[in-house]
Amino acid sequence: MEFQQIRGATVKITYGNSIFLVDPFFAAKDEYPPLEAGPFPDKRWPIVNLPMGIEEIIAGIDAIIVTHLHPDHLDEFAVKVLPKNIPLFVQDETDATVVRQYGFEDVRVLNYSGTKFGYITMYRIDCLHGHPETTQKYYDAGNLRETASGVVFEADNEQTFYLVGDTIWYEKVEVAINKYHPKIIAVNGADAQFADSGSIIMGLDDILQVCQAAPEAKIIVTHLDAVPHALVDRKKVKDFVQKNDLVNQVIIPNDGEICNF
Repeated sequence: MEFQQIRGATVKITYGNSIFLVDPFFAAKDEYPPLEAGPFPDKRWPIVNLPMGIEEIIAGIDAIIVTHLHPDHLDEFAVKVLPKNIPLFVQDETDATVVRQYGFEDVRVLNYSGTKFGYITMYRIDCLHGHPETTQKYYDAGNLRETASGVVFEADNEQTFYLVGDTIWYEKVEVAINKYHPKIIAVNGADAQFADSGSIIMGLDDILQVCQAAPEAKIIVTHLDAVPHALVDRKKVKDFVQKNDLVNQVIIPNDGEICNF
């Protein structure tokens, strides 16, 4: 397996001889106005540019996975340039309807019971994208669904991989770890928040929970240093990892970096 950090939640995964592009977010630096309800209301985003050209990012991909339809996981710039005939996996029929309207021709839904792609099986795992009582008003204001998903990958001759997605630590993440016993886990760890929403993705304490729940797994921390409502950056994760003696377990790739397993 090969994991390449692109930017934010955008990654390329080579697994079972197939290359997946996950959550393509292709806007140039500062393309979008600040999130007024975020902790940094003057900061435009994305905070940094892509580490390479878009042609290089999409070269050789066999499929696309969009974990949910928030703009930092599929934006208008990605929609314009991605090949429309390539298999594109989404979490449910609601999202499938939307991406078909964008012109994608081969849209497939990830199932809880397993979805095949070649000899790879992918399992949809629910996310808790923040507690609804504090986050729903922000999703409603942005005309966004609160629903997001992670994906577990299994294949012969590959280590089981769990892409956790946009979630905080909660029981379904723990259940997935205990059920599938992944050896590699990628967590979105920027602790994104709105004014009074609380965390909508994992922060430092959540990362520690994952490490403790899967002590034999390698933990990749992604979705860092790209969006303006994040409270955790790579430096904070590195400091936390060192303080908690997790250096041998946790990987914090830079944009463009490739990790081989």
